Order: sequence, then C-alpha cells, then structure tokens
Amino acid sequence: MTRIVLRCTALLTFFLWLAAGTAGAAPPTLSAQAAVLMDAKTGQVLYDRNMNKKLAPASTTKIMTAIIAIESGRLDETTRVSIHAASTPGSSLNLYPGQSITLRELLTGLLLRSGNDAAVAIAEHLAGSVDAFVAIMNQKAGNIGALHTHFRNPHGLSAPNHASTAFDLAWITRYALNNPTFAEIVGTKETNIEWLDRKGKSHDRNLRNTNKLLWMLEDADGVKTGTTNAAGPCLVSSATRNNQKLIAVVLHDHSRWFDSMMLLKHGFDTYDLYEYAEQGAVFASLPVDNGITGMVDALVAAPAALVVNAADYSAVTVEVDLPEKIKAPVYQGQKIGEIIFYVQDKAVKTVDLVAGNAVEERTVSKVLLRHWLDTVRRLSNWGLL
Repeated sequence: MTRIVLRCTALLTFFLWLAAGTAGAAPPTLSAQAAVLMDAKTGQVLYDRNMNKKLAPASTTKIMTAIIAIESGRLDETTRVSIHAASTPGSSLNLYPGQSITLRELLTGLLLRSGNDAAVAIAEHLAGSVDAFVAIMNQKAGNIGALHTHFRNPHGLSAPNHASTAFDLAWITRYALNNPTFAEIVGTKETNIEWLDRKGKSHDRNLRNTNKLLWMLEDADGVKTGTTNAAGPCLVSSATRNNQKLIAVVLHDHSRWFDSMMLLKHGFDTYDLYEYAEQGAVFASLPVDNGITGMVDALVAAPAALVVNAADYSAVTVEVDLPEKIKAPVYQGQKIGEIIFYVQDKAVKTVDLVAGNAVEERTVSKVLLRHWLDTVRRLSNWGLL
C-alpha cells in the first residue's frame, strides 16, 4: 500500500537558543511529601516526587466538586441552605440555614474562599445528599482516569480513606481547566457575589482568593489551596507562558508558595511545547474504496504535541503515516493512521489518526435500499406520501 509520509522539521530561533542555556538546570529541591509538574496540553509529567503516593488532599478536593457543579448545567438555579450545610466545620462562606443563594455564587465561594459549607450546599442541591454526590465524584474520578483517588466528602475535611495523589490531582485539574467557567473562576483574584443577609437585604459580598500565588507569580492563573492537620499545606497551581500551560501540585508542603513558584519556573525555563495538530482536528479526508459514501475524515485522536527539553526543540521531527485511500467498511473511531514524533531521530510519541465517520461497504442490497429510502424521502417532501 502506498503511504504518504510527511516530514516536518522545527526551526531553531534565537530565542530558543537562549532558552537552551537554562535547559540543563536541575529541578528545585522541594519540602513537599509529594509533588508533580505536568504539561496541561499533553499530560506529560515533567517532574515527579512520590506522585503516586496516596495522601489526604484537603480542600483540593473541591476541584472535583466544582467541575461536577459546572457540568450539571444548573448554575443559575437557586438553592436553600440546609442546617447541615450551614453547620459544616472548617473554612466557611458563613452560610446560614434557610439562606437563598444561586449555585453559581456557591461555586465562586467554594473555589475562592474554600467554603466547606458551600461544598455541602452544592452536593445536597445537585444530588439530594452528600453521600449521593460523593458517589458521583468517585465515578467522575474513575472516568477521568484518576485511578488512585477516593473521595468521602465534597470539601476535603479529613476522613478515613479520603485520599488522592499528586498525579491524580494534576490529572483532574488538567480536565477541569478545559472548562472555561472553571478556568475563569480559579484565575480570579477578587470578586463580588450577591449576598442575601438574615434580614432579607441584598448586597454585594466581596470574596478574595485564598491562592496567594495569583499575586506572587505573574504567569499564575489558578487553581486551589488546601490545608488540614492531616494533609498539611497543599496547593494545586497553574501558570501559562506563551503557548504553554503547566500544572504543579505540592502536598503536605510547608513551603508551598515558594516551592510551587520554583517548580513552575523550572518547567518554563527548561521545557518547550512543540505543537503539531489539535485534538479533534480534521487532518485529512481519504477516499473510500467500495464505500456507500466516498470519503472519510481522519481526525487527530489526542493532542498532537510534545514537550521537550528546550535544547532538543530543533531536533524534533514529525512523520505522518496515512494511506492514500482506505477500503470499506470503515468504523467510526477506527485507527487509520498515526502521527509519529521523533527527537534526535528516535521515536518518542505516537498519536492516532482515527475515522471521524463510518462508511458502509457498498453491496447490491445496500445500494437498492439507499435508492429506495431516497425515493421515499423525495416523495414525502413533495407531499405525495
């Protein structure tokens, strides 16, 4: 079979040459029990310290609570705060029993002020009970791929078997940051929400983000703090520079602000993101032999991008292995080609190209059926049926 092989070579620019000067820098020494640095687009791990060790995640739990609330599509609904929610211990939005407040305002208070009471109010409103909501959280964690995470509550207060890992929290955050609503809120330093006080009077309530990194690091744009006695100080953070977004997680780290800054700076100074094609993009359209329809789209199945040491950026090459045509039948999602990344002529990553649509094989019976259905459709449109 004849195959089209495309080869693209990255050009080395002056700025990349300058960046390569810091490429060999050693990673920072951290105080964290566990930590990870991850590229948000590709999911590549750029730094690892006990990243799969199960630890108490504290209020970083609320990242999952938030994404479930956002994906519910019910943020404009108004909820009435229960006695149970209002009496939740720990960090608080100071909700009171019977208070009317929208889910969107609870979400903002959850992520900026880390309100445990807001977490319970969200859970009760969306699922009817905390236990039912936690079941949704655990199912979502599994679906995302956070396989070493188990939640017992929506806020992160210490509980038996309530645990996650630095890797899982970064992976959950990578998923969450793809949601514009989540990304906007966690990147907000300060905002006002509408607040109905106990006398029924409405006024603005100012909320200031607990994430000090937003003020300390120019590139920072999220995500969530967490602290309990069992978990110690924790921080999931993100920052964006040029075309690259990085996610850093430090758990049980009494130097969480400094360590997170150093970890993110190390990532930007040491690595560059080579982008080739976006996930879901139509890479090519191929003719289909003996198909009911004549063409099939080849879609990029995952981000076709690679994070490399800055010194190796100019050595990145890409090959695309794709047939000139494909034979029916073709199934949607079927692998029909691949994108191969090389560094120094060594293959380091492969991204599948998959069929974006199904194409049935052309047979006499299927052709006759298709013509009959087309005839019926035309007669119906003409009002003759």
